[in-house]
Amino acid sequence: MEAKRYVIGTAGHIDHGKTRLTQALTGVNTDRLKEEQERKISIEPGFAPLTLPSGMTVSIIDIPGHEKLIRQMVAGVTGIDFVLLVVAADEGVMPQTQEHLAILDLLGVKNGLLLLSKIDQADPELLPIIEEDLRELTRNTFLEGAPLLRISSTTGEGIDRLLQVLDAKLPGIEQRKSEAPFRLPVDRSFMIQGAGTVVTGTVQSGSTGPGEELEVLPGGKRVKVRQAQIHSQSVPRVAAGQRAALNLSGIHRGEVSRGQTVGQPGIWSPSHRIDIRACSLPDLGFSLRQRCQITLMIGTSEVFAKLILYDRKEWKPGEEIYASLVLREPVVAAHGDRFILRRPSPPTTIGGGEVAEAVAIKRKISPAAAEQIRQIWQGGLSARILRALDRTLLLTFREIQSISGEGDVALHRELKALEKAGQILPVASGFVSASTLVRVEKEMKDWLTSYHQEHPMWPGVPKAEWSARFLPTLDPPEVNILLARWERQRLLNQQDEYIALPSFTPNLPEQWKAAAAQVVHRLHQEGWTPTEWETLFAEAGIPATSREDIRGYLIRKEIVVPLTEKLLMHRKAYDSAVNLTIQTIHREGSLSMQQAKECFGLSRKYLIPLLEWMDKKGITRRVGDQRILIPEDQASP
Repeated sequence: MEAKRYVIGTAGHIDHGKTRLTQALTGVNTDRLKEEQERKISIEPGFAPLTLPSGMTVSIIDIPGHEKLIRQMVAGVTGIDFVLLVVAADEGVMPQTQEHLAILDLLGVKNGLLLLSKIDQADPELLPIIEEDLRELTRNTFLEGAPLLRISSTTGEGIDRLLQVLDAKLPGIEQRKSEAPFRLPVDRSFMIQGAGTVVTGTVQSGSTGPGEELEVLPGGKRVKVRQAQIHSQSVPRVAAGQRAALNLSGIHRGEVSRGQTVGQPGIWSPSHRIDIRACSLPDLGFSLRQRCQITLMIGTSEVFAKLILYDRKEWKPGEEIYASLVLREPVVAAHGDRFILRRPSPPTTIGGGEVAEAVAIKRKISPAAAEQIRQIWQGGLSARILRALDRTLLLTFREIQSISGEGDVALHRELKALEKAGQILPVASGFVSASTLVRVEKEMKDWLTSYHQEHPMWPGVPKAEWSARFLPTLDPPEVNILLARWERQRLLNQQDEYIALPSFTPNLPEQWKAAAAQVVHRLHQEGWTPTEWETLFAEAGIPATSREDIRGYLIRKEIVVPLTEKLLMHRKAYDSAVNLTIQTIHREGSLSMQQAKECFGLSRKYLIPLLEWMDKKGITRRVGDQRILIPEDQASP
């Protein structure tokens, strides 16, 4: 059975004993920086392994408590499974206690307990009062009714009891998905002499190990895992829910930093725009207006964002909204990721929520857009797949995976179910939505109907133009598969490189029949020495705007032969020239230019185009200054 993986985080006001508690539990002083040791405050999240009485080893993150270090706090608690909310018994509930609790609630942390620390430094008679304050603070939060323990990291009182409670509580917590594509938001990046670049973070999903290729995003830099560690111990793999350190090759320390993501290549896409569901804090004290600038904290990233509201002009305290964020810098996210929103100045936590769409489209400002985002947020995996396919005709498995963030097994299962239900169709390397096909088919039929009316003499629209209009993102094999499908369904007809409706037959409009007949008659009379076709068309009264269409119609109907861009020859005249050429070569063995002049009595203006057209059509072949017949089994089709 796979070992359980949990990450515990501490939270609470500055100097309430979080670091001392971590050291009492693990024996590790997580204040590793010189400045932290000198100032005796935590500036960056600290990490240590904790072995519980049962033998289970978990990770513990010591979170900074200073009000100016909220970014570090959010980065630290992102990905934790269990929180220890620490309140010093000699001070009680403080501002950062309240803000940390609000952030934990907004980030969707579900499990934890309350710790009254420094009980050796407090008046025992005041402890029940502080405990009551804590109970009041946590009412209507995920910590309502959670165990409340009294501890002293100095004397050790309550530490054993805390370990026992953790041992009992943690096994009941649901594990993170390890089958999903690998993703690790980077919270630290540093160099080790002789080893190279190392990044650390909590694995959000998937797993990886030495030798595997990863991608650093934003940026797209490809790297390989040299070594994977958990708490300084080399391991064959790291998986979702574990604190991990990855030694990477192919990248310098300056090319990766906190806020970036290391993930499975080709899956995750940085985005400048995300759709969200968010709630503001009820006691916020101010509203936010349309397009105001706020700070987004997601994963280990902190970026400025512009708030786009669709169904209101301002976001009031305590309200739930479905909105968009336009980001100054791209972030890597997935559907369901939790985030925190803050006001940049003065710094204040506004609220938080979940990502509905990680790579969002630009929407018109209307209540309908908010409703669309609500449906996206509430929809399951199948709804997200179908929505993505509605926006893009075809997506590959990996492209769908990048949108859904699901693992191979779960995604294959969902795609099979959608295929069985007739909602999607496999096409070459990807999938298309059945409803999208219906829409495309209607648009295609309407457009081809109009095209045939405007170009009645053409056999249809050139295939390249048709595919560029209706299947612009598809490769030729995928285009051909859909084309074959539509031909079987009698929706389309392909002839040579033209696409038409099956019911369509090219025809010469009534208004040009007499003029075209005049041109054809002239060409028949002129035989091997035709007048240039532009002149003939002009003399027949055909305007310049219609000449190319009529010329093309006559050529495709094989009434005339296009010897050059300027010369057309009547088909009967051309056929007689071919017969004469064949007879002469049969008699003489070959045909020289001089013999051709004698046979046809033509100038070079007509003779050379005529002979070259026969070469082009595979009737003759030029060898030196002679022409010979091409055997029928070698002739061009």
